[in-house]
Amino acid sequence: MKQILITLILPAVITITAFAQDSGEGTWRVVKTKNKADARSECSLVAAKGKLYLIGGDGPAMPVEVYDPKTNAWTKKAVAPVVMHHLQAVTLGDKIYVLDAFYDGGFPNQTPMPNAYSYNTRTDTWTKLAEIPADRRRAGAGEAVYKGKLYLVCGITHGHSSGTNNMFDEYDPATDSWKALPDAPHIRDHSMAVVVGDKLYAVGGRNTSFRDPENKLNFFSQTMLDVDCYDFRTGRWSTLPAKLPLGTGGGTAVNLDNRIYYIGGERATATTQNHSQKDVYYLDPASSNEWTKTADLNMARNGVGGAVLDHKIYIAGGAGGPGGPPPGGNRPGAQGAPNGMPPMGAPPTGPPPGQGHGGDIALEVFTLK
Repeated sequence: MKQILITLILPAVITITAFAQDSGEGTWRVVKTKNKADARSECSLVAAKGKLYLIGGDGPAMPVEVYDPKTNAWTKKAVAPVVMHHLQAVTLGDKIYVLDAFYDGGFPNQTPMPNAYSYNTRTDTWTKLAEIPADRRRAGAGEAVYKGKLYLVCGITHGHSSGTNNMFDEYDPATDSWKALPDAPHIRDHSMAVVVGDKLYAVGGRNTSFRDPENKLNFFSQTMLDVDCYDFRTGRWSTLPAKLPLGTGGGTAVNLDNRIYYIGGERATATTQNHSQKDVYYLDPASSNEWTKTADLNMARNGVGGAVLDHKIYIAGGAGGPGGPPPGGNRPGAQGAPNGMPPMGAPPTGPPPGQGHGGDIALEVFTLK
């Protein structure tokens, strides 16, 4: 009898270890700051010169807000020159760059910015940069830095209606010029880009252009599990064997210790409405073909910004609770609007009052044990 019990129990243990292991290699903590930053979602968080900079957000043009870990306080800085949301900003030297964002229009018909912008952290000033080629303008793309140049991959060109793509572009801040590069293997939007070593990884996201003729599925369910990799040394793309265990759109991704951490986001399935998520996974692309689940966030987040500072991961902003378009917006799937939002033609679930559209700014920090 004992031998039979061991035979039955052991496979169950193996299954749990393979698909649901939490490594316990770190913990998330909500930071109780001295003051609160403005609530915002679809924003970006970047680290520069020992501080965190919160950029953009879905709503009116918003000020840059700076968090100083030494004082544990937020400080308001210059207001962005235009509305900026659905972006991944990056830092290069003293400047923060925004190469893609929506700046005009309401859901689902937002328009991408025609120009890139930089923010100077020393002088607290914004600068309009080169015009983005008209056919390459988008938002919800991944942005990354490699050897003094900036890279933009994938995104969506027409709000939340159409134009999900696999475009790949290089911006050279020294010459203020753009160059188109080879397309990535997969289309995606609401996605991220991370550089580890000499490679760029396009991770997460979904196909927001998806429309189901039978209105049984919505684009929130069309998440991208494949991770695409661009090798700067060879100039070639490949797709990793390691797929995300659970995909989301609107998550964030960072490089900590040459590991890619993918954090939060929102997703739906054929049977569940869209919701923000707490899941966090990491991958060491040099040594593993499998993502590992680590500690969950304290608060589910979508449209959240993430950055690494002092060997810790910080996240801020984002919407918690049920996801979907902002309250009162023109919602696909509603009567008289295009289909493709919630399953079975039900109206979309908007964010709860005081959260979704404005976002929950609470700062969380991940520390390795």
